[in-house]
Amino acid sequence: MNANLSTEERLMAAISHGSVVMSGPGILVGVLIWLTQKEKSAYASRQGLQAAVYQLLGMAVIIGLWVLWGIFYAITLIPMMQDPARYEDAPPPIFWAGLISMAVPMMLMVLWGLYGLWGALKCWRGDEFRYAILGKRLPA
Repeated sequence: MNANLSTEERLMAAISHGSVVMSGPGILVGVLIWLTQKEKSAYASRQGLQAAVYQLLGMAVIIGLWVLWGIFYAITLIPMMQDPARYEDAPPPIFWAGLISMAVPMMLMVLWGLYGLWGALKCWRGDEFRYAILGKRLPA
């Protein structure tokens, strides 16, 4: 823990990362903290920027995965649309693969959120937090 950080600095940093639970609006929280804390706290500002970029990247990746899943799922419906009489009793096995594959974007959403909450906890404790890969590419 960094003893030089005030409770307000730690709180602002933690809120910026914890806002990952709000999805889209959480990005704005990170941006607002980054902008409002630039002159007050380099720590809170840096954490706000990281959180905003992390959440924006996460939103783009997750939307991309949902679109891909939707395309895959639509493809699994083709056999039932081509020959509905054949599948009156049960859908083809590929349909279930499409339905179950929905777990991929859902699990990524959960893991993405948990990593953001981990960042919030680390910041609340006053530790320096940088996201893997992303944190090294953003200004310190």
